[in-house]
Amino acid sequence: MDDAELTCGMELAQNADVPEKLGALMSHVAQNLEAHARWVGTASEAAQREHDAMLAVAQGYRAMGSAGRDTAALMRSLASLPEAPHDPKKRDSAAFSAWMKAKIALQRELAAMLLEHAAMSERALDAASDR
Repeated sequence: MDDAELTCGMELAQNADVPEKLGALMSHVAQNLEAHARWVGTASEAAQREHDAMLAVAQGYRAMGSAGRDTAALMRSLASLPEAPHDPKKRDSAAFSAWMKAKIALQRELAAMLLEHAAMSERALDAASDR
């Protein structure tokens, strides 16, 4: 079955990897932030503030991680959603096209940013292992 023959439910299920991978990344970052908080500790006022800041940010990352996993699970559960009629006359093609172009731009921007962040992480790892 090609993409043109997919039901909306099948398409949602097929694209569940996006929130799943984003959620996994966010959960992984939360782990690092929590480890950093333990590392810096709470022995001084500055350490306490950094510790608490790391944990607060980690909480936001954990929420994004959970939301990604939950959304992916929901999307996969919709694979058998029955096809509903779609009236082509009610579709705003110009609005859809504008929306898709904006989505594509955002996807490319996110992909480029993630690649740059991965490169920065790689450099940090290399620098840490040189010590």
